[in-house]
Amino acid sequence: MRMSFARAALGAVVAWWAASGAIAAMAAEAAPSAQPAIRLTNYADGETIRYPVPIIRGTLADGDLTSITLINTSSDRDTRQMKGLAFKGRFKALAELVPGPNKLILRAGKDELPLTIVYKPQTSPYFVRCVYLTDSTGSTAYQTPIKDDAQDYAGKLDTAMKLMQTFTAERNHDLGFGRTTFNLELDDKGKVKVHLFKGAEPASFYYALPDQAWWGRIAGELAKSLPPSGASGAGGARHCKTVAIAAYTRFDAETRKVRGHTALGGGDMALFGSGDLFTWPGRLADVQPAFMDATRIDPKVSFDDSVGRSTFWGAASTTIGATLHELAHTFGLPHTGDPVDIMSRGFDYFNRAFTFVDPPSGHSAVPVEFAEKDIGAFTPVSAAALVPCRWFALDEKAYGDRGQAKARLDEAAGMVVVESTRPIRYVGFDRRGDAMYHIVPPEGSRKVEIPLKEAAARVRSSGFRLRIIDDRGDITPANIVTGEFVKTWQFAAITQPWTDKKAFVPMDDARLKEIESSAAAAKPVTSSEDFIDFIRQMPADKQTDVAAYVLRVLKSGQARRVKILTGSDDALRVWLNGKLIKKVLALRTAEADSDSCTAELKAGENRLLVEVSQAGGGWGLYLRFEDPDGKALRLDDNGELVSVK
Repeated sequence: MRMSFARAALGAVVAWWAASGAIAAMAAEAAPSAQPAIRLTNYADGETIRYPVPIIRGTLADGDLTSITLINTSSDRDTRQMKGLAFKGRFKALAELVPGPNKLILRAGKDELPLTIVYKPQTSPYFVRCVYLTDSTGSTAYQTPIKDDAQDYAGKLDTAMKLMQTFTAERNHDLGFGRTTFNLELDDKGKVKVHLFKGAEPASFYYALPDQAWWGRIAGELAKSLPPSGASGAGGARHCKTVAIAAYTRFDAETRKVRGHTALGGGDMALFGSGDLFTWPGRLADVQPAFMDATRIDPKVSFDDSVGRSTFWGAASTTIGATLHELAHTFGLPHTGDPVDIMSRGFDYFNRAFTFVDPPSGHSAVPVEFAEKDIGAFTPVSAAALVPCRWFALDEKAYGDRGQAKARLDEAAGMVVVESTRPIRYVGFDRRGDAMYHIVPPEGSRKVEIPLKEAAARVRSSGFRLRIIDDRGDITPANIVTGEFVKTWQFAAITQPWTDKKAFVPMDDARLKEIESSAAAAKPVTSSEDFIDFIRQMPADKQTDVAAYVLRVLKSGQARRVKILTGSDDALRVWLNGKLIKKVLALRTAEADSDSCTAELKAGENRLLVEVSQAGGGWGLYLRFEDPDGKALRLDDNGELVSVK
């Protein structure tokens, strides 16, 4: 059986603890101690929680013990009795609860401690659904190097989804945000409903699609055949976020490339590959052994998505954690720069919530004990944004009418002013797609003022994007920039098809001059907003899979260096006087100041040509100027670049 390897690995770690002096001989009697034999540190007797799998932590008087047994006397499921880990007088154990009061017994050596935890299932209609994707053949087999692998995808997904739910609740609680977490679809036996979905095409079709197009294709197929349930408000609202795992992910040993794999979340779906599904635990009883399994992954045989740890435990931690990361994008969370945040690379440390050491790996030949601060989590800038999210409401509630939120810069007062018709629960300050800083206003606040200097110092930029979240959980984005955007442009009549999203459209000097001439002949268009919306200017039959061009002629009294700050939806290229000075190949939403470059203006007229390539959805551009010292510049009525006073 597979888990024999995990138990062998666990035994090796225990041997290391003994050799390092961390524990004494296993048969030794526990020395008398004044402290309780078993003490809980994160639960009180009679506590109520809203998810079925708690991580119960505490301390043991006998520091030599390496395991603890947890028995749920209220359950008749196969998880009624499970073992937990003990290390240096501390323990972590999982329990699976049934609805209502659960009478638990924690047993450490000869000592026992009773504990009651009440499990009250969530009543929120907003939930997370789990889908296992096959291609048109209907094959559910995932790739695995394990001989006689049971191929229990349903057991693995049931376990992983519960772990993600539990991790979120327990780590949010550890950081002071309460045991808030999302709701799962469970059957009457407490199992996660894993929806088996057969795709319309063979695997080769999905392999050929770029990641964004694959995501869009799957989202479309699911919407038709497995629609979200529930409706709310005028026109209905989606109550379902989906975690979709593709069974047909395959690693090619010859090319060392993996097909049918992505990590992509947004909208209502998180899409992930099954390349390392063989490392995931198939039962709750196997969770801690799986995260202690130091079996090496052979990179010649299997996909290794473990950031160089090259072990079963490393791959399980990273890929389950990364699935949670992508799911959190569907809740509206952006990336962060904190290394332990799930929205950064903290998902690599998902395992640490359940264990005490990282087993041997490609990073270390011996187990590595970690500190509490090094455990993955949704750090405050992320966790605080989840609190008002509808998917974290726990119970059904009436949300009322949608509010209106806005933000503006009061330059005279030096304040960023945020206002809303509904109470504001969170204001996030983002830069280049990363959450940098946040505030949680006093309860009931409908107006919040933040000193511009404070915000700029925290974000490390004079321009940033706000996320305003109200008490309905609605997110309103807003841009705050101290400079002035270029709002007047000439649109070229020439466009080009953009079919390959992994490359820019072909361009040579002759074609570039032709496009410039086309734009120069066009009537200037002035936008009333900072964002130049291409959708409003382009014909309906040229709004998908296309590249379009805008031109601005600017004047400079002398040769000078300037900084150009841009943001685009989707890909971007910028030419100054026929020279390519900036390119960003991406499928993204537009955010002001996402990119920047320096440019050398010549005395007199300068031609600035911008290409914005469009896959689908929103389409447009932000562009402004600064001098080399970061002071804002603007174009006056004559097209002269001047300082902003």
